[in-house]
Amino acid sequence: MKDLNAYLPLVVLWAKKHHDLIQEQGSELNEEGMELARSVGVAEPERIRVMLVDNIPFQEDPVVFSLAKSVGMLSGQVMGLTLGHALYIVKGYESTRLYSHEFRHIHQYEMLGSIGAFMEVYLEQVMKFGYHQAPLEQDARQFEAEC
Repeated sequence: MKDLNAYLPLVVLWAKKHHDLIQEQGSELNEEGMELARSVGVAEPERIRVMLVDNIPFQEDPVVFSLAKSVGMLSGQVMGLTLGHALYIVKGYESTRLYSHEFRHIHQYEMLGSIGAFMEVYLEQVMKFGYHQAPLEQDARQFEAEC
């Protein structure tokens, strides 16, 4: 297993930077989006902002890109990424299923208390179990709406 302590501060810095960008430039949820977020446990859906992008910007940071690749996040295309109350969604892949999955990650952020706390748990899980088997990912998949 890679040394989590070496990666964590860099990943958290990257995540906070992108969180702030999405919060500043992203779109608010409509009422239907807020209701979907509430249905998977989000306490503060009004704080959520969404930015549609062509690709999740993993490649902008070599450490983040290397880590994402090493844990299997880049084995298929990642369609969404949650950073606190901020979401990247790849254009053309917007769906209730994807939003409900990402909203569940927001619930997890809320439960863990911060981007740093979430990233520590999440990275530990994906490094130990792999991306698809990480307990936080399995939890999010259980809350995917089929609509």
